[in-house]
Amino acid sequence: MQHTTDPKFGGGVSLNPAEPEPKRQRTQQETNLLSLINSKLTASLGGPQVHDSQDVEGPIVEQEDEDGDIEIATDSEEGELDIPKPLPKVLTPAQKKKKDRKDRILTKDRGNVLHTIISSDVEPHQSTVAWDQEPEILCSYNWSGNVDGSNTIFVPGGPSKWTPQNIPYTVPGDQGFHPTDYNYVRQPRDPFSAVFHAMTLMNPEYAFNNIDILADRNNLRVLLEFVQGKTVGPFRLDLYMVFGTLVIIRREDGFWRRSDGKNYGFNFEKHFTSPTPDMTDATSHYRAIRYRMGPLNVVCRFEADAYVDTAADILSTSEVDAVIPPVPTEPDLMERPRFTYRAPFRVLQKGHLVPASQILELKTQVEKPREDGQSLVSCQDQLWFGRTTHLYTGRYEAGTGKILQIKHEDATERVRRWEQKNQQELQKLVGLLIMLKGMLMRQQGPLRAAILVREDPRGPITLHEMLDKQNVVQRQFFERHWMRNHRPRPYAQNSPRGGQYGGRGRGQADAQRPQVNAQRGQAYRPRSPARTQRSDPNSGRLNGDGRPRSHHNTSRDAPRRGPGGNRGRGNASRGGRGTAEQGQN
Repeated sequence: MQHTTDPKFGGGVSLNPAEPEPKRQRTQQETNLLSLINSKLTASLGGPQVHDSQDVEGPIVEQEDEDGDIEIATDSEEGELDIPKPLPKVLTPAQKKKKDRKDRILTKDRGNVLHTIISSDVEPHQSTVAWDQEPEILCSYNWSGNVDGSNTIFVPGGPSKWTPQNIPYTVPGDQGFHPTDYNYVRQPRDPFSAVFHAMTLMNPEYAFNNIDILADRNNLRVLLEFVQGKTVGPFRLDLYMVFGTLVIIRREDGFWRRSDGKNYGFNFEKHFTSPTPDMTDATSHYRAIRYRMGPLNVVCRFEADAYVDTAADILSTSEVDAVIPPVPTEPDLMERPRFTYRAPFRVLQKGHLVPASQILELKTQVEKPREDGQSLVSCQDQLWFGRTTHLYTGRYEAGTGKILQIKHEDATERVRRWEQKNQQELQKLVGLLIMLKGMLMRQQGPLRAAILVREDPRGPITLHEMLDKQNVVQRQFFERHWMRNHRPRPYAQNSPRGGQYGGRGRGQADAQRPQVNAQRGQAYRPRSPARTQRSDPNSGRLNGDGRPRSHHNTSRDAPRRGPGGNRGRGNASRGGRGTAEQGQN
């Protein structure tokens, strides 16, 4: 498999990177990835490819909660952590247990308060935050549904296909256990491990040195709701700095929800989508995409509900009605499976890459009487962070689960209006991320990490010391995606020409250029705009492209000068080595 680097975006895989890019470059890139992974690799290997990987620094096994303490599901979103909402003032015994578990998570390994942030005090960043380009896909995968003592993912995997039933159609109420996010269920202390394992097939040489933020979509939504001044929480986010990349991980008291038959979101997805023939043993589909968010370069992982086959648009109504999916027969998950966190990782080349333009978000909503009016389901932030345009909503009869209508929506325009209306809040989110990144960049020591907590759903967030710091990225992936592209230069190349502390080599530091050029009658020109471009002092010392950069004192490193502006031996630019260049008017 031939991997090449896209020079425009600093990564990715393409078959013909030198050719002019089409208007929708990312769709073409995904098409290239599709043929690259599924055709060439399969043909060359003669079957699926399996990579077995033994984790050197395996995650710590955490004790799972008992089934009786699992929270009853109140949200119909599948495959994503719920936005945390406050508990009622009067608690049931089960809610008291949940609160106790939540409090233990909020305070575990938490040290002194480093900073307190009030939502109204967060300054918006001056850059426009807009969805103005197609995202770059870094990887996609599905977790295997088999409980066989291994951690198996299918790469590139694939979401289920939208295959609607005839309307009206009655969906049974959700029953049993449902994970809020398979990444946290399978690897609670190392939830991004699946991303890096998937990239071994799809983007093995991708450099994360230019990535500012690595986060799940849900975590970005939680922080956005905070800067919007909404009631959200309590929650905890663990923050880690890997070189210049801020990694955000959610800490929860549990990642399972138990349904009691009052909601229909899970079964709506099960009955109105069908897995492709090679993905029948797969669970939720995840994608990691890269895009700009103002000055920040963000990698966002999210769960894709399904995809819509655009070829179906050319079928007649009778042809579409003739393709009716069978009724699902698999039982609900009434007992939680037990996974082995430290089991070796297996990466199985399986599935097909679906373009971003076909990804579909599914929702359910109670059908209201016409005189009451039917509001649109509110999920614009979810669509915006996941760069998803297709939204299908199943409207059902309250209490029965009878699907009365499927609303097909191209949400592009609605998301654009939401973006304009919430522009200041999006700029505040960027400002908050830059602030948090700057705080961690100033930490000392080999591991830079902190705990971000909101205990009061209406109060501030507090940044705490992390008492038990651990590597958030496994060594093999750290060396591949960061260190390989961050090798320190030799001493002589890393210092200004002339060496450190008054060396007498050729050239001079930038601090001396104005005087020397003035003697020559030349105007001073900086080497590049990056040397002089700085951002707001609260921005965590970002340069013009949003990346942190260290600065050294060039005046201290400059070679010493003799009287009259002469440069030392060996510094002449015209007269050869060993001669001095005199200042001329």
